[in-house]
Amino acid sequence: MVPLTGRVLRLSGQVAHRLPAADTVANGLGLGRVAIGVGFLADPISSVRVLGVDTGSAKRMTFLARMAAGRDIVLGLGVLLARSPESKAGWVAAGAGADVVDAVAISAGMRSGTTGGAGAAGISAGALGAALVGFWAARGLRARG
Repeated sequence: MVPLTGRVLRLSGQVAHRLPAADTVANGLGLGRVAIGVGFLADPISSVRVLGVDTGSAKRMTFLARMAAGRDIVLGLGVLLARSPESKAGWVAAGAGADVVDAVAISAGMRSGTTGGAGAAGISAGALGAALVGFWAARGLRARG
């Protein structure tokens, strides 16, 4: 269960809901990033195929999936092993930046026809959402640090 120790969001003088603490969100993002990285390493072809790329092209692109996997594992571990809020904020912000680049690259691939389908659209939207959450968490961590 996620401890709800963060800020209270107020709308029109009423409490709308409580947000989890930035540290809790950051740790969740770090764990998720490590899990995604391990998944990309375990099955790089499927990791590329979900973007709507044909099997032959996906086989030729496994090195890119492994590069992304390594990046995500390192960024996730950086978050989880950071010793201070400021350090953790830096790792979270770096991951959020990588997520923005991923969303833009996948969206560009969709426009050019290199990638496509619901998988690519969902991953692009998910990356953008993760980036927004990551930047929010980094800001909260810096305010604490």
